[in-house]
Amino acid sequence: MCCSKHLTAAGIMCCLLMITGTLVPCHAQIDLGKIKNKAERVVKEATEEADEQDQTNQQERRPTTVPLTEPSAAATTGEDPEEMLRAAHRAVRPLMDIRSVYPGMLAQKNEAQNFHDQCKTAEYANNRTKAERAVQLDPDLNRREPTMIADITEKFLPHFNGLVTDYIIKEINGAIELAYAEKAKGANHAGAARDAAEAALLTAEGVLLVTPDNGQVQALRDDAKAAAESMGASFAAAVYTGEFHVQHVGEIVFAGDPITPGKEQSASIRNAFTASDNIYGMMYFKGTFSEATHGGNVAHTILLVDGNEMARYAFKLDGAERDASTLKSEILPDPGQSTTRGALIFTEKLKDISPRRHTITIRTTDDYNETIAEGSFSLDCTTGMEHIADVHRKLGEKKLANVEPPAPAMRNAALEKEMMTALGEWKETPLKVIITDRDWTIQYHPVTGAIVSRTINTTTIFRKPDGGCRMFEISFRQQYAGGKYGKTAQYGVGDSADILCEKAK
Repeated sequence: MCCSKHLTAAGIMCCLLMITGTLVPCHAQIDLGKIKNKAERVVKEATEEADEQDQTNQQERRPTTVPLTEPSAAATTGEDPEEMLRAAHRAVRPLMDIRSVYPGMLAQKNEAQNFHDQCKTAEYANNRTKAERAVQLDPDLNRREPTMIADITEKFLPHFNGLVTDYIIKEINGAIELAYAEKAKGANHAGAARDAAEAALLTAEGVLLVTPDNGQVQALRDDAKAAAESMGASFAAAVYTGEFHVQHVGEIVFAGDPITPGKEQSASIRNAFTASDNIYGMMYFKGTFSEATHGGNVAHTILLVDGNEMARYAFKLDGAERDASTLKSEILPDPGQSTTRGALIFTEKLKDISPRRHTITIRTTDDYNETIAEGSFSLDCTTGMEHIADVHRKLGEKKLANVEPPAPAMRNAALEKEMMTALGEWKETPLKVIITDRDWTIQYHPVTGAIVSRTINTTTIFRKPDGGCRMFEISFRQQYAGGKYGKTAQYGVGDSADILCEKAK
């Protein structure tokens, strides 16, 4: 184009002619005034048009302001409707999943407790309100979660009422009848009678947590409550040793003198002792030992000092002992009157604790580590620690005095001498070998049947480096070769126990 930044006068005129659309050669004679006026008009119009376009472009580039919408109800309250709905559904789902109840199931107290807990968690009236509130806050939940909404607002009550009618009312009646039937069998069945009555009461109360207006279950609840009170009283009379026992079920109490169940003196029960005191305990179970351990006969007693486990031992009760509802525990007893092995175990640890005040806890658990009795007391060890050490020493001596070596089943002086020689590498010194088998046991090759060796068992008493004595169960073997048995050698070592050295004679 001719319209550039560097133009002559003639060039400018040429451009003006082009702008105005006048097709006249640049060398022709022209009316410059007319051309100038027309050119100025055209330039002005072009400028105005350009300004309008620029304004339009700026408006298009300017950010568009979107009008604010009204906030949702959920945003205003800070609630999460979907989570509200899901939480409500989780609460009622366990009951929705119950399709049937096998006969006698809810006469079992643990099953009745589980059902009661599910009813309590369901909290149906409140959770239904939550679900309805969630839908109110977010109506779109009707589209996204129709199943959960229907479960809570439409299906739950018919389902639950059906369970009550078809199964649970029968279970409550059956549990009440079982309670009275067990009661009629006598004192040994008092615990079973109590548990059945309490199962009936738990089940009825569970139903009423969900549907409190169920008149039939209200009446059954009253029957179950009367049965539970009756069975509880019978159980207490038959199993508990007295009112003190009732007040301390599941506890271990302590005193400075031995405690006699049924003859307790509340004034003598203490929770603070010094290391110079004697300390006795008594366990009070919720039922017999067998019932407390869920039918087992093994329990574990644990010593904790300031919350830290220091010692534990297992014990087993058989026969009539399993029917007892109390059990004595000795912590720092008079050694001459002590009858439990726990005291020796406890004092072994207590004699070495720091000379300050401690919290001592004794806990007894069943074989599933569930606590069946527990108690605590403070023990001031700032003085008197020599008393604990002395009790431990005397208890150890007493235990040793009751340990006896087994009677020999065979006597063979030559063989016993060989056995003593075979023990020459022990750091303990062998004092006496007692052969506890009547004869050798022969081992045969599993394929050929040929004689390989023979073994025999003994109890051998040793003197320890500290001067005390200990007996070990030791077996010996003789290899077979060339038609005869060879040299006697140690074969295996079993259990061991301390024993008074004088019993090695």
